[in-house]
Amino acid sequence: MHLTMPNQDGIIIPNNRNTKKGVGMNWREIPKIDSHVHIIPNEVHAANPDSDDEFSFATMVGYQRIMDQFNIQKAVIMPFNDPWLMSMRFTVDAVHQNLLRMCEEDSRFRCFADIDIRNTPENTCLQIRNAFSHSEFCGIKLHPNNSGMNIDDAYHDTIADYALRHGYPIAVHSYPSSAREQDRDEPCAPERIGRWMNRHPGLKVIVCHLGGFQWEDAVKLDAHFDISAILPDLAARYGVKRANEILREFGVERLLFGTDWPCSRSVKPANIMECYLDLLDQMDFTEEEMHRIAHQNAEAFFVF
Repeated sequence: MHLTMPNQDGIIIPNNRNTKKGVGMNWREIPKIDSHVHIIPNEVHAANPDSDDEFSFATMVGYQRIMDQFNIQKAVIMPFNDPWLMSMRFTVDAVHQNLLRMCEEDSRFRCFADIDIRNTPENTCLQIRNAFSHSEFCGIKLHPNNSGMNIDDAYHDTIADYALRHGYPIAVHSYPSSAREQDRDEPCAPERIGRWMNRHPGLKVIVCHLGGFQWEDAVKLDAHFDISAILPDLAARYGVKRANEILREFGVERLLFGTDWPCSRSVKPANIMECYLDLLDQMDFTEEEMHRIAHQNAEAFFVF
């Protein structure tokens, strides 16, 4: 039996990293695609030298070190639907230029196209088309909470129709903080995502963060799911064993490894990757299942 202890972030991690009998590889060794990371362009860092929030950690060089240390072979940079975070010209075109520049700097990165609801839906689709003229773009990101627009509003229907015609996947932020009935009307609630998806059958959707603490609604959706941001919180709230069971309810074939680095509600940026891999090492996934979650599902879903 392997004892466990809380790390400095209060998350239970194993004292012994090789916690599963019969599994040849652990989560540090297995090749991984981080399907959900955030990197802030250098121009934004330079304009905010006194920033001390989590985004001050979101640098290319910072994440490149993590990739080298933990065998992360590729990563997908996600925008925010908030041009003030990703450019100093505060336009979606400038955001796309910055995303492209980062991916060109390091071929291990791909990125998702951003949207800005100040533009008409038609202009947004034109901007997405321009972004996808570059192979570095492999999907579209919608963040209802940041845009202030419900995911099932008509604006997003135009984007969904465009994505469906061209076969582009859409990643939707979904992290309601509770499963209380009064929170089921949040802009990113899984029930809203379901209504929106039902209007666009065949749309390829990634529900980010497993639908947060409304995961029981999210698991019913015909979608893929990244485990970014939510995994340490599931382990803290329910324990590692129940978090393991919850991941299995989604199905190994639908899960994508992702961290949301450097963002977390419960773990310091410097500890996120270590925490994720320690938690996953306590779970019962076989080596074949580990490969599916770590990189194979992403390889089948994205164009790298």
